Amino acid sequence: MESALAIKAAVNLPLQGQCEPPGDAKWFTRMKEAGIDALGMHLEAVTPEVRARIMPGKAQVSVEQYLEAFADAVAVFGRGQVSTYILAGLGDTPEAILSLSQTLIGLGVYPFVVPFVPISGTPLEHHPAPDSRFMSSILQPLGQMLNQAHLRSSDIKAGCGRCGACSSLSSFEQATA
Repeated sequence: MESALAIKAAVNLPLQGQCEPPGDAKWFTRMKEAGIDALGMHLEAVTPEVRARIMPGKAQVSVEQYLEAFADAVAVFGRGQVSTYILAGLGDTPEAILSLSQTLIGLGVYPFVVPFVPISGTPLEHHPAPDSRFMSSILQPLGQMLNQAHLRSSDIKAGCGRCGACSSLSSFEQATA
């Protein structure tokens, strides 16, 4: 939080903070008071099986705990100012991603779905990236859901969803507008 305070003291720049669900929801208010404008809490995978296989440490925090934290965070930062990164292509089905995305949207959370990209030298360097059909099967209906809920990446004050460089999701929002 000291970093957010220092940045805000030096420049008037929108900031996104990122964290895991805190043990105490009061942390969200502290972050907001420190000058954080938007918040990212990143699920990365949506089903317990994929979470346990891909990120066993992070999977110890259940999706249900994330959902509770998302509701608390939206109460502080506002609808559309809380987002989560979801990596498509790690093993979650389009249906599972879309189902949880609908729940997130109902809470006021922007589900930023991006394709998994393997990186050399990492344990998943040989894991295949999802193909364009797989991504379209998620992003097209997700764009419609976001549009119907009036959640748009362009309304996010700061962060990954606002930037959008890692996903074509924003173009699917626009295509359904």
